[in-house]
Amino acid sequence: MTAIRKVVISAFGDASNVNLANDTLPPPPPNQVQCKVLYSGFGGSDINMRLGRYPFQKAAPLTPGYCFVGRVTTNGPSSSKFSPGDLVACLSVYDGQSTFVNMPEQYLVPVPAGLDLPQATALILDWNTAYCMVFHSANVSGGQKVFVHGCSGAVGYALLALCKLQGAEVYGTCSEKNFERIRALGATPFTYQNKDWIPAMQGLGGADAVFDALGFESWDESYSILSPSGKLLGYGGNLRNLTGKPGEGSVVWPTMKLLGRNLAFWSGRSTTFYYIDRNQKTFEPDLQALFELAGEGKIDVVVKKIFEMDDIREAHRMFGRMEGVGSFVIRLGGEEEVEGV
Repeated sequence: MTAIRKVVISAFGDASNVNLANDTLPPPPPNQVQCKVLYSGFGGSDINMRLGRYPFQKAAPLTPGYCFVGRVTTNGPSSSKFSPGDLVACLSVYDGQSTFVNMPEQYLVPVPAGLDLPQATALILDWNTAYCMVFHSANVSGGQKVFVHGCSGAVGYALLALCKLQGAEVYGTCSEKNFERIRALGATPFTYQNKDWIPAMQGLGGADAVFDALGFESWDESYSILSPSGKLLGYGGNLRNLTGKPGEGSVVWPTMKLLGRNLAFWSGRSTTFYYIDRNQKTFEPDLQALFELAGEGKIDVVVKKIFEMDDIREAHRMFGRMEGVGSFVIRLGGEEEVEGV
């Protein structure tokens, strides 16, 4: 048994329900690998899980942590792909915010030497979500107009960067305090609340692709700014968390309404809901492509803040309030282990 420390959401509600706990982890079972976690991702999925709003999530108590970078410590029976000490990335969905974790070998992806580890952590979920939507779902190309809600956020910033890499014109919404940074990246920012982005985009002929992580009524608004052949890509469903607006928190029914718009096939417009899946055949190749882009310096993977594990409640309380762009990361490995990687 391995002694571990982990984050636990003891019950659904505010950040006071997020705690640290000591526990033990059994040896990895067949076809699994035990890893020492160095960094874990943190984002909207953590907030939604804490509130009990994440689609089809586990009941509390649960340990969050949708992704992590760590080192292999022990192979379970029938696991031989990795050796102890190998650096790996994983889309874990749960349990990534634990000092050690057992994960199926098939979900571990080797991390190239020399990559910044917090940046590598951001690539697993935030950037891979964006990559699939840009390159597979929307097929963004040069000269297209795209609109990104929350373009200073973790996935939003990645969408902005990848669309610019493709040569698209990028517009989007974000907090006014981040306008200067977004303009410096070559995009045109708007404030979501005053809705001036709606007539502005309609006046430009509409967007060829809209990426909308807000959900609910925002998907209706985003549909209205599509070009005659535009595509609306919904994901996330974070509007209630960001505005504090009361009401039904589940994104299931709004998603059904979003997809129902495809029944009007004669309109030329289309909608989809994107949900990252580690079983997708494109998941690992896309992540490897992102590792390569980062290693070559072709993308700037910005990590907004690294929280220590002891500050996990602060991470929950600060989500959506901090100035700047990029991803949040949780450091779980001891300082000496992280620096020695």
